[in-house]
Amino acid sequence: MDIMDFCEIVPDCRNDKNKIYSATELVFITTVSVLCGSDTWNEIHYFCERNFDYFKRRLPDLQGVPSHDTLNAFFSVLDIREFEGIFRVWINEICSRIPGVVAIDGKAVCKDPDGKNGVKSKLYMVSAWAASNGICLGQVKVNEKSNEITAIPELLSELALEGCIVTIDSMGCQKTIAEMIISAGADYVLAVKDNQEKLKKDIEFWLSEDERLNFRYGRRYTTEETGHGRHELRECVVADFTKEARLFFKEWKGLRTLAKVTATRTVAGHEPTTETRYYIASVEADPKLVMETVRTHWQVENNLHWMLDVAFREDYTRKTDNAAINLSLINKVALTMLKQTKRKEGIASRRKFCGWDENFRDEVLGIKFID
Repeated sequence: MDIMDFCEIVPDCRNDKNKIYSATELVFITTVSVLCGSDTWNEIHYFCERNFDYFKRRLPDLQGVPSHDTLNAFFSVLDIREFEGIFRVWINEICSRIPGVVAIDGKAVCKDPDGKNGVKSKLYMVSAWAASNGICLGQVKVNEKSNEITAIPELLSELALEGCIVTIDSMGCQKTIAEMIISAGADYVLAVKDNQEKLKKDIEFWLSEDERLNFRYGRRYTTEETGHGRHELRECVVADFTKEARLFFKEWKGLRTLAKVTATRTVAGHEPTTETRYYIASVEADPKLVMETVRTHWQVENNLHWMLDVAFREDYTRKTDNAAINLSLINKVALTMLKQTKRKEGIASRRKFCGWDENFRDEVLGIKFID
């Protein structure tokens, strides 16, 4: 499925009165404009206006330039679940199998300037990131009166996860979520923090007991990194379950491994700082595997959330309706296409190149256009 196929199967949820532009035209114009650096409905309108000949050659029936109100109105009534479903079909065409780590994590798409310290979230999305492919697999909105605990199962139920390792921060460390992942034929590595106080204390106890027995049931793995005036030492300690320990964790389906990752960072001229994190996992008690999986999880911050905030300015929006959710999905479509290119420049620069060079733009879009 190329990008034009993607645009053509998006449903038109508007009534038939006064429709000038087709759903295909509006989705294609928006996707291309976002790819080329547009971040708001006004900017999409201006980009189409300045590049009307480009759009007209690829959309022969296009009658004019849609206004920002027309664009906003269309995406406001577009069903977010249907659009998300089309996105997943498109992603599956790009990546028929999802190997390796799938990181599930939440992100504030916009922030409320009237909230405490100006950072209260008004729209929060949970996304799934396939680390080895470098693509977003899907997203779900967190309802205003709910939290990630309800959104994560909804997202997991829509993904084909067999053979993957699913990583989630502490909010997703729930028995029902662990069971869903195992039932999907996948494994999990889940962070444990103070929101699971008893679980955390049990892990601390059994890992310290294992250390007292000189790692009779577990192993450790250490890495060191030095650069830019900073030295970082990371140690991962894992323990297999003893027969006795299984009684404490029997409600966690598939659980095989307890883990502790300790990072000690020393910056020139400062005292060392140490941070310890605890995890439960259904993977084997391999400290190197657990360490690499945990570190891979944070790619979702650098390669998805950071990109959307910095390269697509997603954090600057003040909208929270369907239009904002659907535009966030188009941002992910554009980011996916940009990541498939072989240019060495960053994502922000690739967006500029798309705006400057029609040939490169069509290459990124996967369009073979003969003028």
